[in-house]
Amino acid sequence: MKRILIMILLGLLIPVVHSQENAYSLTQCYQLALANHPLSAQNALFEKSSQIQLKIYDKNNLPQFSLNGQVTYQSAVTELPIKIPSVTIPEIHKDQFKVTLDANQVIYGGGAVDNQKMVEKSNLEINKQGTEAELYRMRERINQIYFGILLTNYTIEVLQLNKDELNDRLHKIESGVRNGTVLPFNTAIIQAEILKVEQKQVETNSLKASLLATLGVLTGTSFPISSTFAEPSFNIELIQYRNTRPEYKLFSLQQEKVIALKSLTGTRNNPRVFAFAEAGYGRPGLNMFKENADLFYMVGAKATWNFWNWHQTRQEILLYDINNQVIENQKKAFDQNTKASLQQYIADISKTEELLKTDDKIVSLRIEITAAASSQLENGVITATEYLTEYNAEIQSRLLKNLHRIQLLQAKAGYLAATGIL
Repeated sequence: MKRILIMILLGLLIPVVHSQENAYSLTQCYQLALANHPLSAQNALFEKSSQIQLKIYDKNNLPQFSLNGQVTYQSAVTELPIKIPSVTIPEIHKDQFKVTLDANQVIYGGGAVDNQKMVEKSNLEINKQGTEAELYRMRERINQIYFGILLTNYTIEVLQLNKDELNDRLHKIESGVRNGTVLPFNTAIIQAEILKVEQKQVETNSLKASLLATLGVLTGTSFPISSTFAEPSFNIELIQYRNTRPEYKLFSLQQEKVIALKSLTGTRNNPRVFAFAEAGYGRPGLNMFKENADLFYMVGAKATWNFWNWHQTRQEILLYDINNQVIENQKKAFDQNTKASLQQYIADISKTEELLKTDDKIVSLRIEITAAASSQLENGVITATEYLTEYNAEIQSRLLKNLHRIQLLQAKAGYLAATGIL
């Protein structure tokens, strides 16, 4: 009866231990891992790169200047086919040179710059969303480690309870041996079982240390073996479905980029209007018959219109339409796979909740069976081996209950992660 009361008290105390204010939470581990992840700095770099690229595109609307120089020697020059008496006609030099400063200003660029900026903004959003998707997938690994630590904590508690009970049983058997009510070989059986429990403790503590070290690498935090972790609580709506995964949004952003590229391609056939100016020094100047070098300038406007390119633009737009459909199919496939995963998580949640309903009953019954076997062992009715059969069944039922608790939490976390809510 005393042992049963201890079991009940421990069952009440364990949740309190795991809800301490100084215990690490799953959300804290997410935040630490996010801050420590090398990709966390990517978005700032993407922003900076995009701002530079947008400035480059803006420069296309500013006047463009170029300095040009040219020296030539011609085999022939322009000559008048007639000779006028008493009139000296200047000769044009066959060696010529000129240095010019040219300026060009876009008056109407057909919308190319605006569409280039739209494409760049789409690139920025895609890069940022890709980083978010990569960081979000990191949560799945954190979940595995975190729930693994919780399970090892519960296992360590059960093993310690197991060892304490066996030591208590050993003392009673030793007393029974001295009194002649229990055969001596039962002592060795219990001692061997205690050693087996100690081996399991070593294995479990080693596993916990490994999990803590891995979590430490991912979060950039040192977790001592005494670190405590709170059991998370999840509220989920199994009926309402909405895919908010960052990967799902990434598909939509890729489609927006395709639309922007189509618009940019369409601007290639738009007319363009430029203003230009040229100032220079050379021989000859604009007056070809002036022998000496001269300053000159020229201003004007010009227009270009590539109205026919053998349907190249139309074909490129067709390719973008196909790419858009490919992305749409990938998006639907991802959503379909997500829905299938959610159904599996729902089934796991339902199954585990049903298992937990009977776990408490099984543990209670096993405690009663072990108590009866303990009394029989003390009275010499059964051997230590027979007692351990029943006692180990009780320990397994307690370990299985804790396993089901963790599996339920993992299923709920997996459900929320699959929808993008976690």
